[in-house]
Amino acid sequence: MDDYSYFSQDKRFGLKLTKSLANEMFDFCLNDKSHETGGILIGHYTSDQSCAIVNLVKGPTSDSKSGRTWFYRGTKDLQVFLERLWRTNKNHYLGEWHYHPGGSPIPSVEDRMQMTQIANSKRYNCPEPILIIIGGQLEIGAYVFPKGYDYAKLKGENTQVRGNNGV
Repeated sequence: MDDYSYFSQDKRFGLKLTKSLANEMFDFCLNDKSHETGGILIGHYTSDQSCAIVNLVKGPTSDSKSGRTWFYRGTKDLQVFLERLWRTNKNHYLGEWHYHPGGSPIPSVEDRMQMTQIANSKRYNCPEPILIIIGGQLEIGAYVFPKGYDYAKLKGENTQVRGNNGV
């Protein structure tokens, strides 16, 4: 099976991600092993709005910046890209992903603050953004940040999609 499913404990929020898209994120991470990297998640929701289906992951834009323990996702050309995706196939921004090299796939204080700001921002128009964090051992941590509530970890069976050596 190539799909990975993650759900909140109460099953109110879900996330589906293909193995192929997870591998794309892993490749970005492996290309810059010692620095954080990241990008955005693009897709749609199920008809009952309970599950985000990721159809595309985008890596860092040319104006993104990173260090060993920090990542700033740039915005160059993202708005035009997202508008085109919405017009052509109704896919839109679902949230963020980034890499914690040598670390665990758990959101930092900064991660939680940023995702809460996104949930509350009219500019993003995303009241329940998803955050995927890839830990140093290529483990996936998935979280949802509903506007006005504490964030929730999304749990799934497939938290380590690739082995420790990247295969």
